[in-house]
Amino acid sequence: MSDVFISYAGEDRGRAARLADALGKLGWSVWWDRRIIAGQTFDQAIERELESAKCVVVLWSKHSIGSEWVKNEAAAAAERNVLVPAAIDGSKLPLEFRRRQAADLIDWNGQPSHTGFQALCEGVANAIGASLPRHAALPEAKPVRCRRWIGAIALIAVAIALVLYLIRPWQVPAPPGADPGLADLVSGAYYGNVISDSRGGSRSDVGVTVTRLDRSNVRVSSDYQRVGTVDLALTRVGNKVLNADGDSPFMVDLERSPPTLSFNPRNELAYSGTRRK
Repeated sequence: MSDVFISYAGEDRGRAARLADALGKLGWSVWWDRRIIAGQTFDQAIERELESAKCVVVLWSKHSIGSEWVKNEAAAAAERNVLVPAAIDGSKLPLEFRRRQAADLIDWNGQPSHTGFQALCEGVANAIGASLPRHAALPEAKPVRCRRWIGAIALIAVAIALVLYLIRPWQVPAPPGADPGLADLVSGAYYGNVISDSRGGSRSDVGVTVTRLDRSNVRVSSDYQRVGTVDLALTRVGNKVLNADGDSPFMVDLERSPPTLSFNPRNELAYSGTRRK
C-alpha cells in the first residue's frame, strides 16, 4: 500500500517524475506506473495500487483531460474520497471534477517552498489523515569550509544593514501624507480567469479589483457576481502577500512582473489573474 498514487497522461511523464521525487523526499511512499515490476499485468497492477493507495494525486493537463485512463482513475479516487487534484497547465478541468479545488502547479519546477506544492502537500496530508511531514525537502545549507569567512561575512552584512538604515530616510523621503503598507503593494486591477467553480464551470476574462482600505486591509471586488466583494486583512511571507485570516485564500506574488493574484473567495472558486500595468 502506497501513501500516494500519481495519475497522469503519458505526455506529462516528466512532471509526474518530478512530483514523485519531491513527495518521496518528504517521506511519503509514492507509486506511479514506472514502478510496475517486470512480469506484472499492467492493468491489474494499476488497479491494485489505485484501490489501496491512501491518496490519489491527479495531474490535470490538456493531455490528461482527454484520457479515459486518467478520468477513470480520478473517478475511482473521488468515490473513495481520496482525490487530490493538481493543475499543471491552464486547461479547463473535466466537468465532473470542477467542484474540487486543484493545487496550482502550473509554474512549479520542483521548489519545495512553492505555494501550489505546499497546498498539494496539505491536501495529501489531509487525505492520508496525517500531519504534514516535518522534514520538508528544503535544500540543506552546506557547511562553510573556512570558518574565518563566517565572521567576515557577518560583519559585512551588519555594516551594509546599518548604512542602509541610516541613509534611507534621507535619500528616499516619503512624500507628505504617504502611508505605505501591504495594501499599497497589492492594490490595483487584475485580469484573468476563474479556473474552477464549485457551482459551475470555469470563466475567462474576469476582472478583479483590489482596493486599499488602510495599510494592511483591502477590499477585493469584481463585476463577476460569483467573485463578489470580500474585505481582507493582509500579512506577508517573503515576496508573497497573503490574507491573514478568514475563509477566502488570497495571495499576490510580488516576484512576478507584473504581480499575479490567486484568490478563492469563500472557498467556492479558484481565480488566477495578472495585475494590469
